[in-house]
Amino acid sequence: MTTLAHDDTYNIRQCLEGNADAFEPLVQRYQNAAFAVALGYLRDRTDAEDVVQDAFVAAYCKLSQLKNPAVFGGWFHRIVVNRCKEWSRRQKVGRQVRTDARADGAGDEIALANKAHQKYIESLEIWDEVEQLPEHYRRVVTLYYYTGFSTKEIAAFMDIPESTARGRLYQSRIRLRDALSSQEKETIAMSQIDVTEEVQDVVCKIAREDFEETIDMGDVENVVLYCGVSTEVEVKQAQGEQVVVKGSKIALGYSEEEANRNLGGFAVSHDRVEDFYKSGPHEGELFVGVDSTSGENTAVTKRISDQWKRDLMNNWMLDEVCDGVRLVDLYPDLKDDIDAFPPLPKPARTSLSKSVRISVHTMEVLPIHVPNSSMTEHIKDVFQIYWSDASKVFGPAAYCHVSIEVPAGKNISVFRAKRINAEGLNGSLMVYACHSCQIADIAKDVYLFNSVFSDIHEVGGMFCQRMYEYGASTYLDGMIRNKDVWEGKLSSVKGGVDIDVGRFVLDAQDLEGDVSIYNRFGTTRLFQSVREPGTRCSLRTVSGEAKLVLDEKLAKTVSLVMYTRCGVLKLGQAKDEMRLYSTYNDGHRINAGTTYDTTQADYLLLTESGTAEVELLNGSDCDENK
Repeated sequence: MTTLAHDDTYNIRQCLEGNADAFEPLVQRYQNAAFAVALGYLRDRTDAEDVVQDAFVAAYCKLSQLKNPAVFGGWFHRIVVNRCKEWSRRQKVGRQVRTDARADGAGDEIALANKAHQKYIESLEIWDEVEQLPEHYRRVVTLYYYTGFSTKEIAAFMDIPESTARGRLYQSRIRLRDALSSQEKETIAMSQIDVTEEVQDVVCKIAREDFEETIDMGDVENVVLYCGVSTEVEVKQAQGEQVVVKGSKIALGYSEEEANRNLGGFAVSHDRVEDFYKSGPHEGELFVGVDSTSGENTAVTKRISDQWKRDLMNNWMLDEVCDGVRLVDLYPDLKDDIDAFPPLPKPARTSLSKSVRISVHTMEVLPIHVPNSSMTEHIKDVFQIYWSDASKVFGPAAYCHVSIEVPAGKNISVFRAKRINAEGLNGSLMVYACHSCQIADIAKDVYLFNSVFSDIHEVGGMFCQRMYEYGASTYLDGMIRNKDVWEGKLSSVKGGVDIDVGRFVLDAQDLEGDVSIYNRFGTTRLFQSVREPGTRCSLRTVSGEAKLVLDEKLAKTVSLVMYTRCGVLKLGQAKDEMRLYSTYNDGHRINAGTTYDTTQADYLLLTESGTAEVELLNGSDCDENK
């Protein structure tokens, strides 16, 4: 074991034993390596620094998940990369935080910081050439000059062979003509960051407790996990016949003592129930909002038993009130959305019958009051902050990271997870009221209810999604706009697709079986290179965009019908290649198609006032599309 790996191992073990100060050497050692990676992704100094702080806090909260402390660098590198990707996705929908910051002068500081960084970038004549390097070369060379790491340390951090790191650095230097000068190295050194104090200020206010349970399933086919506090969940395939649940319970406080007190009422419970649909989760209290009407922040809470079934259905929208008015009275068409939400499909209902029941819960919600200066925006998000002002933040004190291993052939349902990563399951997966899902390699069906995903691929069964929210608003330049927040990629589903959502940006490809996608106000792009005989595909929208992309060879063998009331049909090359006709029908609709028999069309595109488009690609374009 190298000296560096030995030091990391020692410090991590100290952290796991409750010594938060032992995390500081890890921050000092890896902060500029993380900064170099984040800067390469985000190209913005302020954003990169925020992501680095967030990544360190996330790593501290998940230390119990690191099986081999000696590889902390490579493990932490993956956390940084994932946080950068998540940050980038969020920035696509506008910078609400930055807009608010300008109001109290913080925006000026941000602008000055970025201007200073840009000046430093411009001072390096060679930097433009660094930016032109392939990404895998650029990462190595920026790590080398930003951190002073040896090639062995760079290889460990990036989790690549040392010979690969050495080769990439050598090739980078050839492309750059020469190594950086002493003056340029000094300029880079002056631009390095030190977030040690900021990270430790947060870490020392975090109390953590690791847990691990092994549960015999017996003849039970289903596992149900309910998250009564903000929880990140990893779902994996178990090696044996038992369910293994492990993770970290985390609590935040104004001081270390307060954090430890907040950890006290936090539990992970499990037992068996004959019918989870009837019993529900273990009892506890949910933090659902903040009441500031009295001039002091008070947590708004509800009992789990009164709230949990809301996540199963859509009819709670009937009672949703905005400024004293029911939403369905303001917008009667919402009633159609509510009525469209069907009863739970039989497989989903079955998965909630006889079950191993696991609950992450607290009997009493304990709120936090933490200085705002100690919290970056992403750290606030980790702890689900509900309210903040210039001096402090307010929200629930509890956060949890859970890893659950499920035996082969068993089904798992997850409720209210903040994030869920599921991979390699030989069974079915049901998700309810989850903020973000990444799912891969599921042998059977996947169902999402009131949940959104960023990436799903390799599903052996069918994929079903129901979600009727429309996004979040942002304020900019005197305008309040509702913007598409959720974006997802869906690919390689074998058993058919049934999607019915309010607003989503969906990029899909290689879907087999019957496909039905109703994306009311969002954007759908579906690429198909092959089609199974006898299957049908329907893309539908109200005022969004529905785009079907077909391989030219496939297009010549299938039938297509497109309809709109007062929207736009884009035919492009398909008009001639597929011999699409077009006609007006009584002024009420426009249609185009290869057949007059809509009921038998292989592909149907339908819009009311949006855009329906069909595009053809040749073989080489199809390969690039993938």
